[in-house]
Amino acid sequence: MRVLIIGSGGREHAISWAMGQSPKVCKVIVSPGNSAMKETLPNLQIESVEATNSAELLKLAIKEKVDLTIVGPEASLSSGIVDLFRENNLLIVGPTKAASLLEASKAFAKKVMMDAKVPTAGFAEFFDADLALKYIEESQNQKMVVKCDGLAQGKGVVVCLSKNEARLAVIGFMKEQMLGENVSHIIIEEYLEGMEVSAFALCDGESFTFLGTACDHKRLKNNDQGPNTGGMGVYSPAAIVSEKDIEWMNASVFKPMMTEMSKRGEAFSGILFAGLMKTSSGWKVLEFNTRLGDPETQVLLPLMDEDILPWFLASAKGEIKKLQSELKRMSPKTKEMKAVHVVMAAHGYPGTEGVKVRTGDSVKIDSTFNLSPYDFLFMAGVEKNKNELKTKGGRVLGITSMAVTYTFARAKAYEYVSQIHFDGAQYRTDIGSGLL
Repeated sequence: MRVLIIGSGGREHAISWAMGQSPKVCKVIVSPGNSAMKETLPNLQIESVEATNSAELLKLAIKEKVDLTIVGPEASLSSGIVDLFRENNLLIVGPTKAASLLEASKAFAKKVMMDAKVPTAGFAEFFDADLALKYIEESQNQKMVVKCDGLAQGKGVVVCLSKNEARLAVIGFMKEQMLGENVSHIIIEEYLEGMEVSAFALCDGESFTFLGTACDHKRLKNNDQGPNTGGMGVYSPAAIVSEKDIEWMNASVFKPMMTEMSKRGEAFSGILFAGLMKTSSGWKVLEFNTRLGDPETQVLLPLMDEDILPWFLASAKGEIKKLQSELKRMSPKTKEMKAVHVVMAAHGYPGTEGVKVRTGDSVKIDSTFNLSPYDFLFMAGVEKNKNELKTKGGRVLGITSMAVTYTFARAKAYEYVSQIHFDGAQYRTDIGSGLL
């Protein structure tokens, strides 16, 4: 089979690696990818079509006789690439443009959750900054969460510990172009306290399989300080999730969401990624994404203990139940190991504090750097220029290490990080700390 991966970051590098492991795959193509991916995947074919250029990606898939396409970024999904590929009888993993609204619109996701009776935080939505500010003023609560309604690459959420912080967030989003342009639609959510967990299901419109859990570290600095980012590191599986919790997630989150989406005439296929919080009153869903997470993919896929291609293929074909029946189990096998992933980001990242994200710094890797079969280097914002690696901005790269314990996996990951150097490098030193 020939597989096309759409996207250019660490997530797409990890998917490309996983597809390349399959004995059923003869070629892996990534577009637009990044030239540094070939450092660890020399046979990878890199094309230059942008992830949101659906028409050109379709031409590429037809020209290359692609058998299966896997979409990485949310922007590609919300631009309708799945609809276009399906109209042309091409197999693709992902939701339709309408179904991807679960990620593209926080307000839409909230309304679906309420109809599906999926537990979530209370909320109010606003299209006017002054009305939002009035709501904050009159609220009984000091703490709240302000979210912009559209896609914001993980930067459209501000957790506010006071009314003043909430006011600043509303003004920043709606009046001061905090995300590069003014946002016209926000929601203000009830503040929940607890541990956050990411949970993933692979869906085909009718059935689904549970893929695993992870804990992402969103804030830029240690001890969850600093601005929100797309994710500075992650570990898997989530230490606080039990088998009973997974059963609850399947029965009370994924199944009702899929049922409700079908009822609305928008059957959900592809990845349904639930951001959950374990509160004192039980689990609640914070939001949904409609694709694999970044950096969660970089721990989930290495932990798979079988060829993952048949599962992705079953998602695209609507045959998950059939595959489960053939294999006589409900989900892919996973290794009895822990995985820790540490992100190294460029100077100025995430670019929300008035500092420009820097590009063009040389990335040097020590000669002692030697990955074992249980360790991985995933490239994101890097490019190879005249045999030299240069930063391209944002999250530059990440290291994943697996071991029997979180402690050992974490120690290995940081040992590799210490052997990679570029000016202005930012990384957290507390990913997965405190876990045995």
